[in-house]
Amino acid sequence: MALIDPLLTLGMPPRITAGTGMDALTHAIETYTCAYSQPWPDAVGLWAIETVGQWLRLAYAQGHNQEARYKMSMAAMLAGMSYGTESAGAVHAMSQTAGGVYNLPHGELTASLLTPVMAYNYMGEPHKYARIAQALGENTWGLTVWEAAELAVEAVDRLSQDLDIPTLADMGIPEADIPMLADLAFKDPQTVGNPRDIDVKGYERSIAVASSRAGLAPA
Repeated sequence: MALIDPLLTLGMPPRITAGTGMDALTHAIETYTCAYSQPWPDAVGLWAIETVGQWLRLAYAQGHNQEARYKMSMAAMLAGMSYGTESAGAVHAMSQTAGGVYNLPHGELTASLLTPVMAYNYMGEPHKYARIAQALGENTWGLTVWEAAELAVEAVDRLSQDLDIPTLADMGIPEADIPMLADLAFKDPQTVGNPRDIDVKGYERSIAVASSRAGLAPA
């Protein structure tokens, strides 16, 4: 049995709020777009995405806001439920790998990698990415599926900037380690769930973007 008490999270530092909140968002996005996703986890994950989009900024800005803490606790639980029945993808393959090499927080690693991986992955599940954009409050009226899918990437990028998510370089990961990290990530079991085929070069590209935030446009 797990008891989830939002009151225990009151006053949690903004940096930890940002990292854990973005990790929950990543759980939801990766399972929702997983290569072998299923309807029930999809519904739960989408609900989690919408809730994070509505409440994470407020929880970050007002650490003692009980409603925001309640909503984020609910979102994290829902995202975890969706993750429990599926796989994740390249974000977790990389963050788990880097977390095993460096003494860095999993949430921050995941948060820094989410937007670069979404920019790589959106063409693998454009309809679901368009739905993610809507869940995050983006106006997709009159847009093509591809344009709406790109909005999902842009929305998560803005959220990351608002939460001051550091780059991998900011965390002290050297550029020279990128090939090694990419090779390890490619071998991680989470790779099989990624919605777009990815090889070591794809991992290298995503890690390089996460290191500098350069080249974040969907590709």
